[in-house]
Amino acid sequence: MKMIVTWLSTGLRRLENTLLALLLTVMVILAVGQIVQRNLFDSGFVWTDEFLRILVLWLTVIGALVASRTDQHIRMDVLVRFVPERVQLPLRRIIFALTAAVCGTLAWHGYHFVRIEAEFGSVLLGQYPSWWFQSVIPVGFALISWRYILLMIDPPSADSAAQDLP
Repeated sequence: MKMIVTWLSTGLRRLENTLLALLLTVMVILAVGQIVQRNLFDSGFVWTDEFLRILVLWLTVIGALVASRTDQHIRMDVLVRFVPERVQLPLRRIIFALTAAVCGTLAWHGYHFVRIEAEFGSVLLGQYPSWWFQSVIPVGFALISWRYILLMIDPPSADSAAQDLP
């Protein structure tokens, strides 16, 4: 069982890193191309700005997923730093559980948002259903919630967290 979890974790890590690099590359190329087209040729592709907004959404959610990999995401844990060492681990586990619950709630509501978008038939980029692009919201928050559940079960040490950065 542990081998399967390790294999899935490694595969997800590679997919996340690849997607981040690919999304950022496409965003830079499109943004620079749009600037060049507007300034030199007084034209541009109609769909570029909308597509860039979609890419920002995906980059943000996948970036948050990568940051949650070893609890490197934004956190408010001032209390953990000032309590005795014997209380820190249980307190961190409570914080991980609360974070998982919040992200799970966001995934749930994100799912309902995407479902409503699908029911209304909203489109992006002129013809594509918007829910295709917005589905990253519930999926991303569900994966972040899952990561924090795993962190709650087996919290990383300070040394392993620093070594596991992308």
